[in-house]
Amino acid sequence: MQNQVVTALADLFDRYRRLYGQPLAEQDPAEPSPAELPPAHHGRVGWRPVERDEPGNFDNLAQALNMPVHPSLAALFGHYYAGHLPLCYKGLFVTLLQPWHHTDFERLQQNQIGHQLMQRKLGLPATWFIATCRDEHRLVTLENASGAVLLERLGQGAIGTLAPDLASFLRRAEPVSS
Repeated sequence: MQNQVVTALADLFDRYRRLYGQPLAEQDPAEPSPAELPPAHHGRVGWRPVERDEPGNFDNLAQALNMPVHPSLAALFGHYYAGHLPLCYKGLFVTLLQPWHHTDFERLQQNQIGHQLMQRKLGLPATWFIATCRDEHRLVTLENASGAVLLERLGQGAIGTLAPDLASFLRRAEPVSS
């Protein structure tokens, strides 16, 4: 399943580029990304996904939280440095998150631990956030137990299932212009 997620993500990057050209991201000169393309325009920079030499993993999360981490999480976040992608999934507008550089990947891991600790505190099943919604009170998450992609209300848990797995979600998502 992990290879299917990586392939579906690469295909999604390619679909976006074919439809809209190079995506743009906010430039932070203090923390450049290997994904950045020169030149920057008004604080924004074009980018292309850059495959990591060594895929990132979430073993540290598994150890810190004393639980297994669904392999789809590492497949989504561990293989590329890239910007976030605006998408539409069955009428739901979301922004698929991606690590911009190594420090951002580490920050993502820390935020995932925080999300998981909050889930535990609230007695909710283990999920990992993968995308934001226009409504800031909702998230798209990956259910740790099954690998299903869920729509979740912050602090309240799943509203519904969007896709049975992450690869299916990525294949059905439609890129939208940022």
